[in-house]
Amino acid sequence: MKHETRTLTRTLMGFHTPRDGYGVGTIKLSVAVRSLDWRALDMRDEAGSFGATSRMWGVDGTVVALCVPDWLDSIDAGYLVSYTMFEASKLPAGWAETINRRAAALLVPCQWCADVYRDNGVTRPIHVVPWGVDARDYPFRLRTQRNDPYVFIWSGTPDLRKGWDLAYRAFVQAFGRRKDVRLIMHFRESLPSAPRFADENVKVITGRLDTETQLSWLTAVDCYVFPSRGEGWGSPPREAASTGLPVITTNYGGLAVDVGEWAMPIGVKGTRPAEYGAWDAGEIGDWHEPDIDQLIERMRWCADNRDEASAFGRRASDWIHAHMTWQHAAQVLNDIVSDDIVSDDIVSDDIVSDEYVPHGRDALEV
Repeated sequence: MKHETRTLTRTLMGFHTPRDGYGVGTIKLSVAVRSLDWRALDMRDEAGSFGATSRMWGVDGTVVALCVPDWLDSIDAGYLVSYTMFEASKLPAGWAETINRRAAALLVPCQWCADVYRDNGVTRPIHVVPWGVDARDYPFRLRTQRNDPYVFIWSGTPDLRKGWDLAYRAFVQAFGRRKDVRLIMHFRESLPSAPRFADENVKVITGRLDTETQLSWLTAVDCYVFPSRGEGWGSPPREAASTGLPVITTNYGGLAVDVGEWAMPIGVKGTRPAEYGAWDAGEIGDWHEPDIDQLIERMRWCADNRDEASAFGRRASDWIHAHMTWQHAAQVLNDIVSDDIVSDDIVSDDIVSDEYVPHGRDALEV
């Protein structure tokens, strides 16, 4: 029996931290949803940090919390929707229980994530809301000068999930010490155990790049290689494709969404225990191992067929700009989180508890 619906204010909240994947997504999506009459709330404290976990927010109406589920207990709303993702097959302890207890629904960026959360015990309704790319930050760049040597680039954090070891191994097996081919390894963070390379045709860059510098690097190289073992979405390779750079990436997880339209996919061969961040091997299940033989084949094809690879990159850029922007993501979010699904039988009786004090900052226009 359908209950009377309520017209509620809609708010997207999250941590607007530009150095964090969730933060970048929150900032970009916040700008896009404003045109659809949403509010945006920055969950950082006044110092711009995450703040203590004891902080609480009370927000009227429909709230979409784009953050890890650990924060859901700190949010009191009329209708709370969790928007999150993960990169391995087993959720961290407590996530499923928290979502079932606190959220009326769950949003994830891809069907693979939806399956992971459902398989791990989430019983709330799950909807897919893909992420996007900002074409203003990553416009198509015409590459008129032919590089010699042909330059591949890998970029990511120095953990095995991002597949830096596979990119390096595939490059060495495909090209050896050839001087007409080069690999740039860009580690966005520096760790004591960061790998070092003696190969003359391998260059290492360490540190985060601002968007303008990153765009300059993407314009100066020939192919982006990203054999990740697990992504909830995977923004960096899509941003590279947005500039017209041919991309080679894994046909698995969040990266698999429409992958043939914007990248040259490689398959997976078996699994291995997931291990990164605070989690020990096997604690969060498995990743899938990208097929290194297919990666080698793709890399060789790009180096030997430069014009065709470049043309693929141009088509990928056109597709990204037409189908995978933050405006597209905002419209999907708006369509799903509508008044139609906010009914009396699933809205909390305690819309804003008296003991909760609204805290946070309205997001600045960016």
